[in-house]
Amino acid sequence: MSLFKRSAAAAAALLMTFSLASCGKDTSWGAEIDGTQLRAGILIYYQSSAMSEAYSLVGSTGEETDILNETIEEKPAEEWINDKAVEHMQEYVAFENKFDELGLSFENNEDKIAESTAGQWWEYIGEQYEALGVSKQSYIDIGINGEKELAIFDHYYGEGGEKEVSEDEIKTYLSENNARINYMAMDLKDAEGNVLKSADKEDRKKMAEEYIERLKNGETFDAITAEYDGFINSLSSSGEETDSDEEAADIVFPEEDETSETEAVDYGIVVNKDSSSPSASVIEKVFSGDVADGDYVLVEDYETYYIVNKMDLFADPEYLENSSESARHALKDDEFDEMVSGWIAEQDVNVNQASLDRYKLDKLVM
Repeated sequence: MSLFKRSAAAAAALLMTFSLASCGKDTSWGAEIDGTQLRAGILIYYQSSAMSEAYSLVGSTGEETDILNETIEEKPAEEWINDKAVEHMQEYVAFENKFDELGLSFENNEDKIAESTAGQWWEYIGEQYEALGVSKQSYIDIGINGEKELAIFDHYYGEGGEKEVSEDEIKTYLSENNARINYMAMDLKDAEGNVLKSADKEDRKKMAEEYIERLKNGETFDAITAEYDGFINSLSSSGEETDSDEEAADIVFPEEDETSETEAVDYGIVVNKDSSSPSASVIEKVFSGDVADGDYVLVEDYETYYIVNKMDLFADPEYLENSSESARHALKDDEFDEMVSGWIAEQDVNVNQASLDRYKLDKLVM
């Protein structure tokens, strides 16, 4: 979850009746929510964020669309963007208040890190934001608020949380959506780049099947791949296809130094079921349910043979730890968003109309 992401709460927004402050011309603040007055810079930042959301919803960029003339979710774009900006400010206040209410603190200096990160980014984007009316302090405060949001999420769904996501739930989610594989690709072309004809393609398939047997018997992908690369290089040098077994036999590789340090364990790569790398056919096969951990399969995809070994997803002992947070968010973000919607539905919201009148959205158009 991005630190600056603010989940949608359209239902709550539709039910909310905002009081608009029209008296006076003080445009230093954007809205007052549950007694907390937010600087105009925070309003402008969230207007900018909402503008990006608007472009995303209409599926185009600033060069293609006059966004302010669009209709979004049955609202004029300008109204939708301002409503969304106010919604984000409501969430900002909700996170500030809930963080304090739950008695949370930054145990690992997340606030200091967020401030430092925001300061570094400000060197690159500060001039643009200041021209719009967003101060550095507003930008830093939004970053820290994002850390509070994450801390609140972890309070409920993290390890030991009120609604803790168990390790079994995390493993199940990861296993359903990801797989660990090792593979090598064998191009079905000759030295000139022409697609192999039937007989030569069959020879290449036999070579692949022999490689699979050697892999099953303990040879490594690195060793097999190096041998195959040598074979392909020999074809390029000779300019013609020859018997694969003879070619492979003619290649001499240096013997491994038995005194060298132990090589690092090869954990392959983790692929997602929605990806298309290393190939759509490989992904389809790996997630078909027909391939068990430890299996080696030969997959043909267009002009390539793939030798694929499906591995234990959790073979890398660091994988579960490194993936748990993203899995928890994937499993519980929607539920958390509903909780936040409930918090903001109860807020007292006073929007400064003078600020909305002053800070025109056309300045934010991409």
